[in-house]
Amino acid sequence: MKRAILLFLIGISVTATSFAQQDSTVVDKIKLERDHQLKELNDKLKQNEDEIRNLKSELIGINTNETKKKMMAMENLQVALDSRLAILEKTPKIRVGLNGQLAFTELLSIQRDVQPADLFLISQQFFSQLGNISNIQQYKEFSDWKAEYDKWYSKKGSGDQMFEFLNSSLSLVSNVANKVPLYGSVVQTVSSGVNTLIMSVGSQNRDLKSRTPSMLRILNIASQFEQQKSVIDHEWDAITNELNQLQHENQELLSQQLAYYGLDTAKYRKDYFLATLDSRREAYKNECRLAISRKILAMEADTLTKGKWPGQIETFMYKVQSLRMRFGQLTARMMINISRYNELITDYSDSTIFPPTFTMKVLELSKTLELVKDKFGKSFNPARYIEDSAVMYIEGNVSGETGI
Repeated sequence: MKRAILLFLIGISVTATSFAQQDSTVVDKIKLERDHQLKELNDKLKQNEDEIRNLKSELIGINTNETKKKMMAMENLQVALDSRLAILEKTPKIRVGLNGQLAFTELLSIQRDVQPADLFLISQQFFSQLGNISNIQQYKEFSDWKAEYDKWYSKKGSGDQMFEFLNSSLSLVSNVANKVPLYGSVVQTVSSGVNTLIMSVGSQNRDLKSRTPSMLRILNIASQFEQQKSVIDHEWDAITNELNQLQHENQELLSQQLAYYGLDTAKYRKDYFLATLDSRREAYKNECRLAISRKILAMEADTLTKGKWPGQIETFMYKVQSLRMRFGQLTARMMINISRYNELITDYSDSTIFPPTFTMKVLELSKTLELVKDKFGKSFNPARYIEDSAVMYIEGNVSGETGI
């Protein structure tokens, strides 16, 4: 489980701040250019529609014997219709070309590891403390009892098959290195074995017998806590698997686009992925944007690729959009799972119900969890990721495009 949690944290580190704090300069520049060009085309289309409407009315009003005038009006109408067709053909290419640039820059942001180190360290501290709750040998109730038990076992328990089995089970639950979950059949075996042991020793070992109830209580409480925690941990495993799959798809899609646009992979790693300055990464994004624009112009001029490139770029666009939206959904699940830890801590923090030695450690968890929640909240906004992903290719400040 610890490995899965660390994978989850590493997964966050690859994707976090690039969503929450987008490198807005190049992204905004692309959106502004896209919206401006589409608005200009939309305005031209509306003017063209008015012109066509007027020419049609003019044509209808021309007398049939005014042949020359009628021919000129028909020629003007044909020019206007040709202009309309040119606008209708140009508009989707402008939209796809600039949205393709936007998709690539967003894909770069997804890939870049810009996660703040303190979130990783605080999360690591929390999960380390969380895992330590079920370390039964750290509790005085257990360590004091175990000391008395070891004395008894060395004198009378060794050699008895039943107590050998109990001793083996005790070693499993008390040795953290064994990584045996503190719930299920092993804990049940220890509980029943200890009860049998106490019945057999009778009044011969009062210290061992008197310490047993408090030991069994802390053992069962820690076991119950671990069992409930395991349900939450299971969700982390699922999130980790999906995050790893998303990262794999992201890397694959990035490789495809680098190859498609003729961008050098080594330069990407040097000037973007391994760059330490935001300004350098932003400059690289802008270089890529211009390179993509040149590539599209070349494909549009080539008869072999003229009609094919918009479809391929649209495929890239919607794959990027899907990745962003899925990441937003994953971060929403992460936030829910973090809140479930808060519920778990609340359930086990009442010292009137549980041993103070146990609740004290649980309450320490609460402080660290608040730091994790605070850092996570500043780095992620799942609702915004999902909403932004849904509208990332929708133009802003453009009126309805009649006929487009």
